[in-house]
Amino acid sequence: MNQSALSICTAAVMTAVFLSGARAAEQTVFTADLPFDAAQPLPAWMHGPPVSAPGNGARVAFRLSPPQGRDLLVHLVFDEAEGAGLRVEWQRDGQGAPEIVAENLGEGIGVPNQRALLISASRLGGNGTLLLQGGANMNVNRVKFEWVSERTTLSASSRFVPVVVTASRLTLAEADVDGGPRPALQDEWRDRVVRAPLTEKVELLTPAIELQAVLEQAPTMARLEVAVAGVYLDQEVWLVVNNHEIGPLAIEVPALDDPGHLGRADRVSEFAGWRRATAHVPAELLLPGENAVILELRSPENSGYRNRTFVREAVLELAYPPVPDEPDLSLPVSDLPAGDVELIEEPPLPPVQGPETGGPAGALSEFWNSIGGSL
Repeated sequence: MNQSALSICTAAVMTAVFLSGARAAEQTVFTADLPFDAAQPLPAWMHGPPVSAPGNGARVAFRLSPPQGRDLLVHLVFDEAEGAGLRVEWQRDGQGAPEIVAENLGEGIGVPNQRALLISASRLGGNGTLLLQGGANMNVNRVKFEWVSERTTLSASSRFVPVVVTASRLTLAEADVDGGPRPALQDEWRDRVVRAPLTEKVELLTPAIELQAVLEQAPTMARLEVAVAGVYLDQEVWLVVNNHEIGPLAIEVPALDDPGHLGRADRVSEFAGWRRATAHVPAELLLPGENAVILELRSPENSGYRNRTFVREAVLELAYPPVPDEPDLSLPVSDLPAGDVELIEEPPLPPVQGPETGGPAGALSEFWNSIGGSL
């Protein structure tokens, strides 16, 4: 075996050992696909595989022993087909009835969705059972558990805290993890930039949707931001502004450890949950008054797709030049003197004295003449 091949083998062995050690150390993150594979090893804080639980509708139960002082961030991937939602409950050991953590995480979009839910350590209160209840049939595809703890976070005064940063560096705001409906967006000024929401709720995208933007004046720069759901990874959402086709939005592809990647052979291009999409809008296309903003779903790879797609939180960002500082006319003006103003003339300067008139210059000239101009 040559040296190069030996180096490759050694690197492969070291990588395998590193990955094995990393998996053993990652006891704070665990993903369970449903139906659950009984051969999958379990973390120390999960007591046995998930089991079916009695009750109305399909229910699945996870027995947990929360690590000391840790909050539980749970990512739930479920199918909202036929109006199915998802109810989450926590039953502490010794507690008579379970506590409702989230009444219904469904958003009525009818496609695979993903919601994150943060349950504090104080609310967990020790060992217990996490109960998930879907529709008539179990509609939960995946559950990702992640134990998190507080860290120091710096935030601008206009931002809201707390936020949750996951192991894959995904930042979730409070509205993303509280289990309730998302609040409607409001107009927001950030220095010279205004963020104007174009939608108030979830809207059907397929095959296209037209949004209206009413502007008081034309901006110097513009940007569109929107969240999309149900859009396959090989599909595009095109932007048309005032009958000018701009191009496809840049739709984010989440990290591969995001539970929204279903990872099934028949769903390789499908992602469950919302993804952020953005586009630069040429400012010259936006005019004072009403502006038509059209989003259109296109399938360049597979025209046979018939999937339903949705949009929410469409925001048009507009940049404007700084407002000029106008003089403050409310300040009192000092009284001016009445009548003609008497001008005071300054005395004339004395004349410049040359060598013939004496003075320093004349004395210097006499000195040079007396010595003959040499030393």
